[in-house]
Amino acid sequence: MEQVYEMNAPKEIPATREQPQFEEKSIGIENTNLLVPETISRWKMEVLDKIQYLKENFEQANQDREGLSQEVDRLKSALAASQQRVQDLEKKMAETLETFNRLMVEVSGVLQS
Repeated sequence: MEQVYEMNAPKEIPATREQPQFEEKSIGIENTNLLVPETISRWKMEVLDKIQYLKENFEQANQDREGLSQEVDRLKSALAASQQRVQDLEKKMAETLETFNRLMVEVSGVLQS
């Protein structure tokens, strides 16, 4: 086990305060300077596209909300009208029952005489 560690262990321990060194590999410094403005421009366009997309979705959500609140108002007014109709029908039913009871009393009085 010690032999494996000695073969794979680093030769020196890196300093913790040391900054990483930039190594030029396949692209040169000139190429990276050219890529930075293109990258910034692409990111800017992506951010602007996302902002436009969110703005359109926000506007659509507001329109949907407005339509839904109009539908809620319509349903509330229909409910109020239905409740009024129920009260009117209950009143007519009470009057009808009262008339029926009065007629029953009269019929029973006639039958007894």
